[in-house]
Amino acid sequence: MPRLHSLSAGLAALGVLITPLLHPHPSGSTDRVTPGAVRVESASHVSITLLDDRSVIQQVVREYDTDLAEGSGFTVTPDGVVVTATGVVQASRDPRVYAANRVFAEYFKVKIPADFSRHSLKDADLDRRLQACYPPQGANSTCIATVTTKVTVFPYLDPPLPEGLPAQILTTGASPAAPAVLKLTKGGEKETLPTVPLGTTIGSAVASLDVMTLTGRPSAKLPPKLDTAHLDPPGSRTFKDDEHDKLTALLKQGAAGAALIDDGRSEVVGLLAGGGDLPQTITPADEIRTALVAANVTPRRGPVDVVYESALASYHNKLYSNAITVLQQVLNLRGDHAVALDHLRVARAKAGTAEDAGRVAKAAAPQPKKAATVSPLVWVTGGLVVLGLLVAVAVPVLLRRRRAAGGGDVPAQDPVPMASWPPHSTAPAVTPAVTPAATPSATQVFEAPRPETSRPPGTLDTPHPGDVSDPPGTSRPPVHISGPGRAVPVPQPQRPADSSPPRGQAQMKFCTQCGMRLGQGHRFCGFCGHPADS
Repeated sequence: MPRLHSLSAGLAALGVLITPLLHPHPSGSTDRVTPGAVRVESASHVSITLLDDRSVIQQVVREYDTDLAEGSGFTVTPDGVVVTATGVVQASRDPRVYAANRVFAEYFKVKIPADFSRHSLKDADLDRRLQACYPPQGANSTCIATVTTKVTVFPYLDPPLPEGLPAQILTTGASPAAPAVLKLTKGGEKETLPTVPLGTTIGSAVASLDVMTLTGRPSAKLPPKLDTAHLDPPGSRTFKDDEHDKLTALLKQGAAGAALIDDGRSEVVGLLAGGGDLPQTITPADEIRTALVAANVTPRRGPVDVVYESALASYHNKLYSNAITVLQQVLNLRGDHAVALDHLRVARAKAGTAEDAGRVAKAAAPQPKKAATVSPLVWVTGGLVVLGLLVAVAVPVLLRRRRAAGGGDVPAQDPVPMASWPPHSTAPAVTPAVTPAATPSATQVFEAPRPETSRPPGTLDTPHPGDVSDPPGTSRPPVHISGPGRAVPVPQPQRPADSSPPRGQAQMKFCTQCGMRLGQGHRFCGFCGHPADS
């Protein structure tokens, strides 16, 4: 029975483990995508040199940093390839104009706003020099400027990275709505960054999409914001008119480059772009994949994503006890996985409660240790029983073998002693005188009574090694020997009477070696084989 209980427990545990595999990932879940959300911030670093040739040529060098844009994005490889909108990393405002206004105002001590607009001065000579400082650069330019774009990515992690991770631009598109591909220069070496599942197209039946926006640098207190926007018609690349105000507000909050999620398949099928003077645009997944090919990048999931999705299977099927173990494995690979940490807190709070679907299966299954444990008393009792059976079988076999070696089996009861023929006697032999006259007409033979004899009539007993002499005091009846015409009695010696058992009863003897009883006529003990006469 313990084996049966162990088998039942094993099957129950196996059923609990297989259940998530039979129900992969339920629809309507966006937490398969949210771990891969990122915030993207871009800034420009301008190095500008102003040339003053009014008397002696002088070079005035200045460096300025200016913010370009900020928006959302998502990670498509575990080593840190990020996709966002081109407008997030390549703003329409030219930072060289900003730098020209700054350097001209500082050097010539004139009032020019520090912005991205072109201005004019009342002084014709200074105004000519200012206009020659603005881009594009030519042969008569008074300023030489170089621009470096700095991109910083903030993954959705807990605790967050205050300084973010630096990234470089691999490729951008011809319009602000086109995909831009970035690559982290630090932080993706271990290939443990969470990624999003990237789809291929927007299905014809898809009526709505979830917009995943990061309104600021993400943290546990500021997770991705999810808003639903409906398509018109379903499967198209345009939103309904009544969604315009909602999307405009989202774009102002940083939704440019945000992932568009097909909620039914839990995968990214596009990104959102636009805002300001730009129209609201859906960039589909096929264009994103084309941009990745141009950057020589293949989207893929990492080991953290594989374990995490396995945990989601248990978590969304409300098998919280099972989800705890797998979520812990996710955190062993990536300890700051924000969504796994949040799900683990929920799973621990609900494990073993009425909400835990795995609680019933665990309660029904017996504990493996109790099913397989056998009391030591059972083993001791069983051993004694087996030992007793072995002794009961082995002893008779050994006894029979010893008896056979000692001269035969000992009967259950000693037989009545047989009279030896002729009787053993120490008296001298008497030769009878034969008298013809006394010879009778028939031969008469008188024999002593023989209680047990198996010999045929007319045969005589002969001495054999097994015979023993009569004990002292044994009286035998006279024996007549037949002869021609007469019978002559043979006298028997008289012996003193003793206390021996009467004739016809067994005489008990015991072995001097082992103390067991000896059988009549045996020269050796049937139990130990010791000689009977010693």
